Amino acid sequence: MPKRLASVLAVMLGMLVFAAAATAETRVDASQRLRMQIDPNQSGCASVDSIAGWVTGQDSPSDSNQHLFHTNVGAGGGCVLVFSNASFNRHVAVGNQKNISMQLRSTSVALGLNYMVAEVSTDGDNSTTEDTLFLDPADCNHPVNGTWVRADFTGFTGDNTCTIVVDSPPSATYASDADHSAFQNYALAHPGAVVIHKYVVIANPGDSRFDRIALGASKMYDNDSSHAVSCTTEASCS
Repeated sequence: MPKRLASVLAVMLGMLVFAAAATAETRVDASQRLRMQIDPNQSGCASVDSIAGWVTGQDSPSDSNQHLFHTNVGAGGGCVLVFSNASFNRHVAVGNQKNISMQLRSTSVALGLNYMVAEVSTDGDNSTTEDTLFLDPADCNHPVNGTWVRADFTGFTGDNTCTIVVDSPPSATYASDADHSAFQNYALAHPGAVVIHKYVVIANPGDSRFDRIALGASKMYDNDSSHAVSCTTEASCS
């Protein structure tokens, strides 16, 4: 093999190795470790022996590690909360909030039962919740394949098929459009607001399956609770 060709191939191989490393899951610190509460009474859930955790199985086609987050919520008012200390404690100006999204099995989409939450301080106080945003995949699900869908509230644009509901009962809704995501349109209407808490609520009785969970704190979980992909842009955690 000519030396010049060998050198070019070596450089290309190095680039491929770097690209693979850049997108791989890395170990996170304690603030970013994915945490869960199962049937927490303080959150209004009944003690019905729900289970939750990462398992091996047929996961999202967007990755190939064969790991997914599985829950089996007990009937009678059980639930699972998913969050990290970073997603729950790091305050972000609403206009800077990125990467609140997840993938889930289409059979796990359940209006008002499996959803993401962003609590917002609309007056910029950074501590008091004035708006609770319900980010429900039933209002924002787009096919990944015939089995999995993706709900992306901060990144999806192009049409109005992604909607955020404010408060319960609803006081307002914000939808995606050709230029802005649903979350961006909420931010445009509340320019001084600060996002103070982000988490997932899983309350649909029986089995639900999730993957590629991004809680708006610069990490996406697709393998386990202690490793994550770094998210600096919407595209990096798509």
